[in-house]
Amino acid sequence: NPLIPFIKDEDVNAACQEIEAAGMFTRASAFAAGAVACTGKWGCKFAAAYTKQDALDLIRHLETRHTLDSPINIHLTGCNNSCAQHYIGDIGLMGAAAPGGGEGYQIVIGGGSDLDQGLARPLVGPVPAAEIHPIIDHVIGQYLARRMLGETFLQFSRRLSDAELTTLLP
Repeated sequence: NPLIPFIKDEDVNAACQEIEAAGMFTRASAFAAGAVACTGKWGCKFAAAYTKQDALDLIRHLETRHTLDSPINIHLTGCNNSCAQHYIGDIGLMGAAAPGGGEGYQIVIGGGSDLDQGLARPLVGPVPAAEIHPIIDHVIGQYLARRMLGETFLQFSRRLSDAELTTLLP
């Protein structure tokens, strides 16, 4: 997230056009705005997953499938050191060995910070990294279909009992 100081108000649109022409983004979707990922396997010897790439791929997938009226914070962390704090994300993924080996994730939901403090609860896992798109896609689809008027993802997930959380899975 580079900061570019000293742009005059009348030059903001031109600056945004130049930034976008260079292949960067000036606006974030409700998915991208709340995404957090640690360094992952590219830069950490403890990581069990390529969190940065998996996060980008997941966010781009979700952007093509859903439109949100409030952000959903998705945190991907590579190991139990939790540098990306998966346990406080609306949806958290922690790198873990998948069944049969390979890259995978434990998936938790319902974490929060500040005024919404709380630790996320287990949803499923470990699952192979290749299976996170359909799982998270379905969870968000269930939220959009079943939520109450104006209910955020965090409120929705906290309203469900532990047993009801499994109804969110495909």
